[in-house]
Amino acid sequence: MKQIQWIDTTVYGAVTLKDQSAPEQNNMALHVCQDPKAVLKNRIALCETTGIPLKNWALSWQKHTANRAEVKREHKGRGATKKETSLMDVDALFTHEPNVLIGVFTADCVGILLCDEQTPCVCAIHSGWKGTAQAITYHTVKALAENGDLVPARTKAFFSPSILFDSLEVGMEVVEQIEAMGREIDLDVEPFIRRVNGGKAYIDNQGLNIEMLRRLGVRDIVPTGLDTKKEPADCFSYRNDKQCGEHFTYGFIKKEEN
Repeated sequence: MKQIQWIDTTVYGAVTLKDQSAPEQNNMALHVCQDPKAVLKNRIALCETTGIPLKNWALSWQKHTANRAEVKREHKGRGATKKETSLMDVDALFTHEPNVLIGVFTADCVGILLCDEQTPCVCAIHSGWKGTAQAITYHTVKALAENGDLVPARTKAFFSPSILFDSLEVGMEVVEQIEAMGREIDLDVEPFIRRVNGGKAYIDNQGLNIEMLRRLGVRDIVPTGLDTKKEPADCFSYRNDKQCGEHFTYGFIKKEEN
């Protein structure tokens, strides 16, 4: 299983990569696939890597919202083998349940895995520019901190491959939405916007999400250096391919079964 493993202590966390030798190049997303059976083969291979069976997975069907959901024991199996059973219209998942695997799917968007090993709590966030314009990361982490689900000062954050600053070109309507978000949460977004000729700009989606985390007190942050647009061997990219698979940023709280 081709992936980047971030952590393997109280919490296990990783992100899968594109793999030419795997079915559909290791696509993990049922909602953007050509052959669901191929995706299930990849998911089963990941089960063998993690030791967590599909019946203990809980996944959402992401729609670029700012919605979050807590995954509880009764949600096990949601979205694991059929996309129609996913937790709908949710782009951030968190759980305290042991041995329940959660995650988010991304190509050019940012996937973020957060973990507080002491609580313990694991959280996965999907944030493309639309999610960032809604400050999904800020609102999710702020709510979890206020509810005592995690403590920012001891939370670790890991970023999936995504389209980075030099590659993420957008129109000024996107810049206006990012600026409005900055005003809403009192965040200076200007360092993360580079305007160019022709009514276009480049935005630093990863940087904006990192700054949101820092504002909330998260300090242990591992960004990615993999630009999905520039690394076609390892990364899926809609900007490159228009139709492609997706990486899977996932984690779970480890507990020995009796």
